[in-house]
Amino acid sequence: MSRAATSHEPRAPRINGVQEMSRDELLADLDWQGVAIADDLSHCDLAQLTAQGVRFTSATLVGADLQQARIIDSVFDGCDLSGARLDDGALTRVEFRNCRLSGVQFNASRINDLRFVECRLDGASFRMAQGERVWFDQCVLTEAEFTATELTRAHFEHCDLTAADFSQARIGDASLLGSVVEGVRGVGGLQRPIIDATQVVPFAYSLMAVHGVVVRTEGDGE
Repeated sequence: MSRAATSHEPRAPRINGVQEMSRDELLADLDWQGVAIADDLSHCDLAQLTAQGVRFTSATLVGADLQQARIIDSVFDGCDLSGARLDDGALTRVEFRNCRLSGVQFNASRINDLRFVECRLDGASFRMAQGERVWFDQCVLTEAEFTATELTRAHFEHCDLTAADFSQARIGDASLLGSVVEGVRGVGGLQRPIIDATQVVPFAYSLMAVHGVVVRTEGDGE
């Protein structure tokens, strides 16, 4: 199955003109509409933020509190959101490109039409997140957590999924083409995944671990 044949891509953000605002102005009013942001907002309290039509370029939001944030039609390009919390948020038509999101948390968020391209998401958590058309392209997702996550039309292509955890997830028909799948945990949470021939053996080992298969050579002791 080729990339061209894959349908249901995330809908792209709709961003019109953007204007500059000072850091003080941004923090004084957490209703951001049509602005360009390149500031250091690390560890800021941005809970319940509304951001629509926003372009984040090389912005720093390390450890920022973005819980219950509502982010629509926005792009993050070359940003650092390591350790940021976006729990219980709502993200629609959002793109992350060349971003660092190590340890970021999207727990229990509603995520629709999200695209992550060449991002680092090691240790990221999507526990109990729900959504559709969520695509990861060429991303590092080592030890990422998707426990009890429910996604439709998801896509994990050319990613490093080493030790990612899909326990109790409901993620159907996801494309894993070209991805590293060694050590994937809770593989039963990926229903009808699309894989290529080179992924069959490592994926089979993960499945056998789920079902408690023990491989022995005849004659081995108990």
